[in-house]
Amino acid sequence: MDRTRTHDENSLHEYRKPTAAGGAPTKRVALGTVTNTASVATKAKVAISKPPQRVTRQPLVAQNQNIPPLAAQTSTSSLVQPCPGSDDTVDEEVDTQTADVEPTQIEDEFYESEEEGTQQRFAVSESNPGALYPVIDKESMAELNRVAAYFSTNNGLDLDENDDDTYDISMVAEYAEEIFTYMKELEVRFQPNPGYMDSQTEIHWAMRSILVDWLVQVHHRFSLLPETLFLTINYIDRFLTIKTVSLSKLQLVGAVALFVAAKYEEINCPSVQEIAYMVDNGYHVDEILKAERYMIDLLDFNLGWPGPMSFLRRTSKADDYDLETRTLAKYLLEVTIMEKTFVGAPPSWLAAAAHFLSRRMLNRGHWTDGHTYYSGYTEKQLLPAVMRIIQCCRDPMTHHKAIFEKYKDRKFKRASVYVQEWMDHEENNN
Repeated sequence: MDRTRTHDENSLHEYRKPTAAGGAPTKRVALGTVTNTASVATKAKVAISKPPQRVTRQPLVAQNQNIPPLAAQTSTSSLVQPCPGSDDTVDEEVDTQTADVEPTQIEDEFYESEEEGTQQRFAVSESNPGALYPVIDKESMAELNRVAAYFSTNNGLDLDENDDDTYDISMVAEYAEEIFTYMKELEVRFQPNPGYMDSQTEIHWAMRSILVDWLVQVHHRFSLLPETLFLTINYIDRFLTIKTVSLSKLQLVGAVALFVAAKYEEINCPSVQEIAYMVDNGYHVDEILKAERYMIDLLDFNLGWPGPMSFLRRTSKADDYDLETRTLAKYLLEVTIMEKTFVGAPPSWLAAAAHFLSRRMLNRGHWTDGHTYYSGYTEKQLLPAVMRIIQCCRDPMTHHKAIFEKYKDRKFKRASVYVQEWMDHEENNN
C-alpha cells in the first residue's frame, strides 16, 4: 500500500515554485466562473490537517533517451488535435433562476455497439458522444481465458503464492481473486452516466473541468491521498447523474464531495471549517453539513466505489511494484479525471491503460501475460484509452493545468515534465 508522500532531491529538472512580486509565494486563485463566493473582509487562516512527509527518492530516469516508439497502431503522428472537450468555452449567458427539475433516472440496461462489440451501461449521449468503454470481443476473451488457464495450472507461475503479500496476514492474499472480482462488480454498479450533461440546464462540461481543476488544487493543499481525489470525482459525477444542479451550487457539490470522500479514505480529514474556508466562506458551515446529508442520502449511502488506485496496485504485481512506473501511471490516471470521455469508463480499465502507457514511456517492455492476468485486460482492449490519454497530454496547460503543475514537483519525480519530453520525442520521430 503505497500511501507515502515523498520528495526527491535529485530530480531531472530544476524547478522553482512560482512567486509573486517581492518574493512572496503566490496564493491559490478562487474558482473562476463556477463559484458562489462571498466577499469577506477578514478571514482567519485555518491550519492544514496534515503536512506532507518527506522521504528521498530517485528520479524517474537519468536521461530522457532511448524512448521506444509506441506500436504502429498507437502512433502519435495522427494526434494533432487538442483533446475533445478540453477547449469548451462558456459563450452563453446562463439563467440561474431555473425551476427544480426531476432527477434523471438511471437506466440499468446495457447497450451494445454494433461497430466494436462494446458493452456500455447507458445510451449514447448528445453531449458526450465519444464516451469510451473497453471493447469486449471474441479475440480478447480468448486471450484472457488463455492467460487465466496458464496461471491456474502448474505450468504457469502463481505470482500470488510467491509474492510477499502472501505472508502478510493483513493483505488476505488468499482472498485476492474474490476481492477483485467483487470490486469489478462494484465499479459497474457505481458507474456514473457519461451523458448526464444532457439533463443539466445550467452547467456543461467546461464548468465541470473548472470545478475539477479547483478540486485538484484543494486536494493537493490538504495533502490528501490519491484515492480521495478519485472518490471525490466519482461522487460528483454520480450526484450529477441523478440530480439537476444550478450553477450557483456546483462548487458546493464539489466541496461536499471532497468532504465526504476524505471522511471515507483519510485518517485525518479536513474539518468542515477548513472546507468552508477553501470556498472563501461562500457557504456557511450549516449549509455544508446539510448538503453532506443530502448527498449521502441521494447516493443511497453507497460510498465504497473501488477507485483506480486499487487496480493499479494489483496490476503492479506483474512488474514487482516498479516505483517509477507507478508514479508515472498516477499522473496519467489523474489526467483522465479531466476528460469527459472517461466519465463512464471502468476504473480498472483506466488503471491498466495508465500502467501500460507508463511502461512504454519508460521503456519497460511490452504488456506481458502477467499484466494481462492481473489487470484483466489485453493490450488490444487498452489501446483506445491509451490513445485518448496521449491525446489529452498534448496540451496540458489547457487540458489539466493544475495536475501538470502538481506533478512538476520533485516528490512526484517531475512526471508531467517527463511525459511532455516523451511526447516531443515521439513527434520528432514521426
